[in-house]
Amino acid sequence: MDGGDGTEAVAAAALVAGTIPGSGIVIDPDDGPGEPLPQLPLALRTSAVLALQRVLHDESEMLTGWVDSADAALRRHEVQRITEALGPLGHEQ
Repeated sequence: MDGGDGTEAVAAAALVAGTIPGSGIVIDPDDGPGEPLPQLPLALRTSAVLALQRVLHDESEMLTGWVDSADAALRRHEVQRITEALGPLGHEQ
């Protein structure tokens, strides 16, 4: 997954996670949609987790393109945090 697609996947997954009560993912109003999101279908959680798993894959340009390894580690941690907030695959409620 190249850097652009990876960034978009992370942003979209964060929006989905931000709609889950108690997820801990808060979207800055300046970075999010202008209007509140409607209730999203639960199936989007699975799609978001699958997309984030591709971003976390070792060959993802989004993560390997970082020059500073500390920045890459921080980015990987943020993606993992969003993934955890979305919940495990197959356990949608």
